[in-house]
Amino acid sequence: MNSNRETRSLKRIVFVIAVAAVSAVAVPFVSPFLTDVLAQTATNTVEAEVDTRPAASVERPVTVEVTRALNRVVSQSRTVAGRVEPARTVDLAFQIPGQIIRLEVEPGDTIREGEVIAELDQIDFELAVDRAQASYDLANSELARASDLADRGVASDARLDTARAQFFQAEVALREAERRLSQTKIVAPFDAIVARTFVEEYVNVTSTAPVARLQDVSEMRLVISLPEELAAIARSAPDAFEIVATFPAVPGYTAPLVLRSFATDADRTAQTYDVEFAITGDIDPRLLPGMTADVRISIAAEEDRRRSVIVPVSAVDTTSRTEPSIWIYEETSGQVERRTVRLGLPIDNEIVVQDGVEANELVVSGGWWRLRDNQTVTVSGL
Repeated sequence: MNSNRETRSLKRIVFVIAVAAVSAVAVPFVSPFLTDVLAQTATNTVEAEVDTRPAASVERPVTVEVTRALNRVVSQSRTVAGRVEPARTVDLAFQIPGQIIRLEVEPGDTIREGEVIAELDQIDFELAVDRAQASYDLANSELARASDLADRGVASDARLDTARAQFFQAEVALREAERRLSQTKIVAPFDAIVARTFVEEYVNVTSTAPVARLQDVSEMRLVISLPEELAAIARSAPDAFEIVATFPAVPGYTAPLVLRSFATDADRTAQTYDVEFAITGDIDPRLLPGMTADVRISIAAEEDRRRSVIVPVSAVDTTSRTEPSIWIYEETSGQVERRTVRLGLPIDNEIVVQDGVEANELVVSGGWWRLRDNQTVTVSGL
């Protein structure tokens, strides 16, 4: 019994010693192995983390539409609004007060020079002429009598002088009465159209109160307001321009114009100058004073028309700067650059570039709002 216990105790001691010996021998080999395992695990973890990160985005080139700047002869012209006016407009009035007994015209009537327009009641004025005539006749008789007596030495020279003065006063009074009688009628001073009337028959009017407005349409005029840059040229060289007018209310009628007057007093608000032209040739009977007109001003001589650089209106960048600019595409580098330009007049869907772009350069006509300087782009439209 005791021998069995001793045997089991001896086996346990041997096992412990064997385990300790094996451990001592295996530790130098196990430690590097564990280190490699842990390092490999860490490396795999980092690679996994790297792999799980999103891939960096690669910038794609912007595609824009380009157009080649053209160099061609441009008919430089401008269209401005105008208004048809008669050669003159006159408001006629009586120079004396009275009652109108006849009004011979209506608005829109065409009248000839000398025709009666309106007439006052003449009775009082005829009586005044008769009274002045009687005074004149009496003064004339008195002057003849005083002159005869003075010649015979019966009357004094003072009486003759008095008679002569009274005669002259009577003559003036007669002429004044006759003149006032003639002023009871208003007659047309020229061939005209009656634009409007201001009174009716049988009303009492005062002197200078307008009765009718006449428009002299023997020559129709057209008034426009020119900006200062055109006004300076039009005044210095009016023959260098061809000026024609069309009228929205009179389709199919085009009228050539010639300069009549030039106002040098500029409008302080619009900084424009009023210029008056005469309509030449046969005037369309449908044309009336007050109608609007579209006046086209262009250079008359073909040799005076210079060549200009033309680009599409869509190529002008006006959103980013106070001054207009255009994006230029460089074919050699494939990049774009912005240039500040000076623009001229638009022509339909194109516009003149006065400075900043040369002929045959490629301009970005579509998609420029996505660009920045020196950006590489792909193009379409070539």
